[in-house]
Amino acid sequence: MALEGLYLPSAATWVAALRSELLSFPAGKHDDQVDSLGLIGQLLDIIQPGQHPPRPEVKQPDSGYRPVGLNEKPLDWMLF
Repeated sequence: MALEGLYLPSAATWVAALRSELLSFPAGKHDDQVDSLGLIGQLLDIIQPGQHPPRPEVKQPDSGYRPVGLNEKPLDWMLF
């Protein structure tokens, strides 16, 4: 924190308390937030990047029309 390596939202109401606790460590009265940041720092080497969930397939409504191939015999309704 003293080396300005931690970026925090400046408008957040909790930043002053966090900054105070981090800068007073280890002589400060509280160290819970310091401990939690330390655990996050230890996990940074093994954290896997997030993945986007697959997009759901959008199925086109079945109109009933099909292309007639060259190898197909004409259907009964085509004979009229």
